[in-house]
Amino acid sequence: MIAVLATAATLIAAAVTPTPSPSPSPSPSPLTAIGTVTVVSGAPQVLHRSPQAASVLDGRQLRAATAPSLDGALRALPGVDRNRSNAPFTNYGQLRLSFAGAGSDRGSLLLDGIPAQDGFGGQVDWNAIPAAGLARGELLRGPGSALYGSGAIGGVLALSSLAPDTRAGGFLDLSAGGVTRENVTFASTGAIGPFASAITLATRRLGYGVIPPAQASPVDHVAISNADVAQVRLRRSGPRASLDLGALESDDAQDDGRTNDGFSRSLREAYATWSGGEAALLSVTAFLRSTAVVNLADKPAAPGALLYTQHVPTSDAGVRLRWSRAAGGGDLALVAERRSVTGRSDQLTAANAVQSDVSGTQRLDGLALQRTWDGRIGAIAGVRYDAIATNALGERHAAALSPRVALRVDASPATSLRAAFGTGVRAPYLNELIRSFRIGPVLQQNNPALVPERSRSAQIGIDVANAAGRFALDYTATRVTDAIGFATIAANVQQRRNFGRTATDAYTAEYARRTLCGSLRAFATSQHDRVVAGGRTQIGKRLAYVPDAAASLDAERTVGIVTGGLEVAYTGPTFADDLERQPLGATMLIGGRLSMRTGGGTTMTLALDNLADARYLTSLDRLGPPSSLTLRLSIPLGARTAPAPAGC
Repeated sequence: MIAVLATAATLIAAAVTPTPSPSPSPSPSPLTAIGTVTVVSGAPQVLHRSPQAASVLDGRQLRAATAPSLDGALRALPGVDRNRSNAPFTNYGQLRLSFAGAGSDRGSLLLDGIPAQDGFGGQVDWNAIPAAGLARGELLRGPGSALYGSGAIGGVLALSSLAPDTRAGGFLDLSAGGVTRENVTFASTGAIGPFASAITLATRRLGYGVIPPAQASPVDHVAISNADVAQVRLRRSGPRASLDLGALESDDAQDDGRTNDGFSRSLREAYATWSGGEAALLSVTAFLRSTAVVNLADKPAAPGALLYTQHVPTSDAGVRLRWSRAAGGGDLALVAERRSVTGRSDQLTAANAVQSDVSGTQRLDGLALQRTWDGRIGAIAGVRYDAIATNALGERHAAALSPRVALRVDASPATSLRAAFGTGVRAPYLNELIRSFRIGPVLQQNNPALVPERSRSAQIGIDVANAAGRFALDYTATRVTDAIGFATIAANVQQRRNFGRTATDAYTAEYARRTLCGSLRAFATSQHDRVVAGGRTQIGKRLAYVPDAAASLDAERTVGIVTGGLEVAYTGPTFADDLERQPLGATMLIGGRLSMRTGGGTTMTLALDNLADARYLTSLDRLGPPSSLTLRLSIPLGARTAPAPAGC
């Protein structure tokens, strides 16, 4: 695969028309720790003055993380409930989102503005999103359904990949060592005819022993995870309109340490966005995506012997229209969306006999209206109507109205106070309605009788910033009715059900500071999540895979051509079930990185993840990555990076 990437890089570099390019800003730079954020309202605004809590990681921070995958790098983003997903070595159905303690599947993910969760199952294919290919990650914390629709109960994570550019540039990243057998990312920008382009090619191969000792068997071997990704973005800009085209192709597979235990998956996606206008801006986006999963499970009583094979093909298409214009010190926006999902799941025995074959369709329509105001007092007021039509083991219809109001007051030039309230909705995924699966010895059953979740959330916070740094403290309360979760109905059998009500109270404090030669980022979260109404055995119990606390520290310092960094991440206790009988425990991970940059911009880095070799569970049948020392090499393409600023 490395040879293929090298050949592709040579061909692409030859096809790109080079143009003069200014040297990029040195790294680290003397910028403030205060940036802008778009995910809160759909329009850029200063993070410090956002009416609702948000968090940001830039592309450099994501690339520098010592974690071997993107979901691990996001442990440094305040508000992400890192539920031990360990994407390269986890059953794909467990890769869920939770923000601000709201609970699994109560968050939405966008990649370049396109819904990035699987339309059939709601899981995230993190392996299709290489961290090195991202330019930015923004997280809206708290109610988001008023703008983003079904699923955005606890917030929205918006990821942006490398943007198209007519200037020739890019990089080649290579790494190996520890759990990383091979990791290569090639990224290039430049003019291709009338289009600005951004092309990313990535391949990754990881391996280590993932099976906990208590579940080990004589047939176990080292687990292997592979992922290959190709992404192309094109943009043609004119004086009054622009056209964006994009395509993403990904193939990944996991051998989870035993014969007949793992899966393979493919993803194909294409999208187009047209934007135009002067006094008012109109943008229309359409996307088409198909995925296919082949999932193998072995017998709990006979490890390595095939229990079943599942095939899960899905097609997903959508269109989104956004109209906006300036209005009286703010903006007025109208959003209309339609998304259609078709999915199927079959299950075959080892003898190729059909055990189940089910399918379904779902259509989600949304219409949102939003008004924003800026100034010393800023605000967002919006409402969205969602209609959900599902045909899966029966036909059903649902609708919801989700309002949001957010207010920000500048108490002083350095201090902003904010408060927000909103409601939300989450329709059950087709996967939850029609598909059962097994994780280790536990059978997790579908339930065609599920109804949509509804929520209400409130948030208050304070944000203090100056030229060097920023501190924010926010409280978010989330209440969910008809909450969907797994209920234990027998030994080693769980079924999705609507609980009566869940409640989460989350407190998040974050601090960021950047100087000419260093930076410091830190956050701490404490959250009390529990079932407050429902079955007698569930009341008072914690939400599955939602930690009760989380914290992160990242400190970096540059001296001459050498940059050193320290990473500390803590995830508090959590459980894998509704009865608190399957604890996953707390985890403290310590990492570090030491980089040396040449005058031409090439950087060599030693990255150490999990310094103390902490052994911890990411799920009932998976261990987290062990201590891993990786050698990384980053070679800039096109314009060279300037040396470190004087004084470092």
